[in-house]
Amino acid sequence: MRGSVLRNPIEIQRKVQVGVDSLNAPNFVWQTWRSPLAEIEVRRGREHFDPATKQRYSEEVWRFRVRYEEVVGLDASMRLVHNGMNFNIKAPLPDGQFHRDCIIECTVQDSVLGPAPLSIAITEAIPDGVAGVAYAGFTIAAAGGTAPYVFAEESGTLPQGLTLNVSTGVVSGTPLASGVTSGIAIQVSDAVGTIASLPEFSITVT
Repeated sequence: MRGSVLRNPIEIQRKVQVGVDSLNAPNFVWQTWRSPLAEIEVRRGREHFDPATKQRYSEEVWRFRVRYEEVVGLDASMRLVHNGMNFNIKAPLPDGQFHRDCIIECTVQDSVLGPAPLSIAITEAIPDGVAGVAYAGFTIAAAGGTAPYVFAEESGTLPQGLTLNVSTGVVSGTPLASGVTSGIAIQVSDAVGTIASLPEFSITVT
């Protein structure tokens, strides 16, 4: 395979449900599963022949070499993020003899020429709260676009006592009453007025 070798960290993400929309269909966001992974070797090319499976790929295939123990449980429903690009995972190919290394074969999901588009995501689990107890909190992250970012509630409201930091996207505070607050949607705007919205989610306070 003709290609190049890069050594940059990668992040592996999985799709997690964060509530439902107005039609009761599930909303999903991408959350970090493994990040970062070091000692990365990336090989890429327009055509690749795998001698183990005797398959030839005509699409652009990227091969990321990582340590086997760091990606146990990886599957094709996840995605890989590297150098501002998202990749669909074709297959993890562990070393069959010693299980020391693992090759993750991927194809490009999308690539960005120039500045990446503005995006918003929750990359950690949303914790439940306890009334009268300081909330563990979580962060709504923005990427791409043109910094600085401004976060705001697009629809719904956070549980009473919790606040959204408009500059950092951190949700924190002390919830005052128990219950499930659903239909919360957050948006972020960048310095040039571009807006990205997060699917609705819910927060439970016991």
